[in-house]
Amino acid sequence: MRRIVYTFYSAGGQVGGHKMILRHVETLRDLGFDAVAYTGAKSPAPAWFAHRAPILRDAQVPPDRHILVLPDDAVNTLKQIAGLSYETVVFVQNHYSFADRSIAPLALFPADRFPRFLGVSPSIEAFLRRLYPQARVHTVPAFADERLFRPGPERQAAVAHAPRKRPTEAAAIRNLFPVYHPRHADLAWRALEGAPEAEVAQVFGASSLFLSLSKLEGLGMTPLEAMAGGALCAGFTGVAGRDYATADNGVWVEENDCEAAVDALAEAADLAATGGPALRRRQDAGYATARAWSYAAFRQQLEEVWMQIAPDARIRNGPLD
Repeated sequence: MRRIVYTFYSAGGQVGGHKMILRHVETLRDLGFDAVAYTGAKSPAPAWFAHRAPILRDAQVPPDRHILVLPDDAVNTLKQIAGLSYETVVFVQNHYSFADRSIAPLALFPADRFPRFLGVSPSIEAFLRRLYPQARVHTVPAFADERLFRPGPERQAAVAHAPRKRPTEAAAIRNLFPVYHPRHADLAWRALEGAPEAEVAQVFGASSLFLSLSKLEGLGMTPLEAMAGGALCAGFTGVAGRDYATADNGVWVEENDCEAAVDALAEAADLAATGGPALRRRQDAGYATARAWSYAAFRQQLEEVWMQIAPDARIRNGPLD
């Protein structure tokens, strides 16, 4: 029997990739796999979302009994284990971050021990297959968690947005919006910076609009979560968001075009204010897209992939905890 060890490194704050790492671990354990998370002794555990994943610190992880799953930016760890006998899986949630940091340390691995890759979207899979044609690449789609993200009992005319990745664009769009489209000058704006996951879900379920400020994404989960909550999406796809963005589920614009984003948001606001069949069609398209990126689909694919990689890590056909 081997144990699957997902590593992550935290300096505090909100890192979306940490949530998916811990969701992998807790779901693998629900499926009967011996899986744990591992982080440094001084790394704070994420506190902005609830999870059930066990987290090891300062534990021995010998290569003969463990499979290491490393995040796409684990430069130092990749360098350290390149000459060791670990079976390694690199978990790529953002291929731009990976290209920035991890190509050089991966070149240190011998061909017979080159890592597998685990990605979260078709865009990442295509990137990895082009970069490493010889590598074994698996995809387990990230998900908009339908157990949490859903429409609320009441919805208000408001723009939810998360400006962290595009603070300049966020400010420009917000300042231009009431000038270019004064009919919507009274719309409330709800910034989600630093909000815990449960609060984000509540805001999406209660807001009419979501301004997407995605940038250089491996997938871009926030728009999918907004769709699951019933908010109309407008704005940027972050490039990899094209894996799910359509003319039916949002008003999408070219990257960095802030004036186009202002107009797209106004178009969505008009639709939300008018209501009727057109609004229901747009919301229904969003719900359908979110269902395609659901926890249920994720769980099934996670089981299939790990039965390919490490069937011996499955202790039983049922929860471990």
